[in-house]
Amino acid sequence: MVREMPTIEQIYSRPSIHFSACHFLIGYSKCDRLHGHNYSVKLRIEYDPDIVDQYFDFRVINKILSQIIGKLDHKVLIPGNSSMVKIQSIINGENLDVIFEDKKYTFPKKDVVILEDYAQTSCENIAEFLHTQLINKIEKANENVKLSRLTLILGENVGNEVSYSAKID
Repeated sequence: MVREMPTIEQIYSRPSIHFSACHFLIGYSKCDRLHGHNYSVKLRIEYDPDIVDQYFDFRVINKILSQIIGKLDHKVLIPGNSSMVKIQSIINGENLDVIFEDKKYTFPKKDVVILEDYAQTSCENIAEFLHTQLINKIEKANENVKLSRLTLILGENVGNEVSYSAKID
């Protein structure tokens, strides 16, 4: 019999960890219209009990995650790596024109977050973006805590969730 290595998991799911944002998905029928969601975020943090004797305090995770999602809350999410989306700075750099297909939107720059590495602002890509941001901040928060895997679960609507998971070296 093959035995799996044991892990310890912290499950982090709070009703307060959510944000609202709008986006569009190019080429996805009615989803290519500007629309919004109330996103929820959950985490599963795994540790290898053989090499770990210290775990994250939930209050630390709450603070880090709140900072990250606070930057997306009530913003327009724009893909920054799409050949189909053109982003132009206008009116002394205070506004952005976002152009794709036959659509042109003008937004105050302060209301926009450009996801530079992504061609779409899909739930899957937003989950990856949040996961990357979270890993970067967690590593800076406490060098003594060693996690083995971090899974971020992003809910777009009730019943629609995606997860992004990565092993941490």
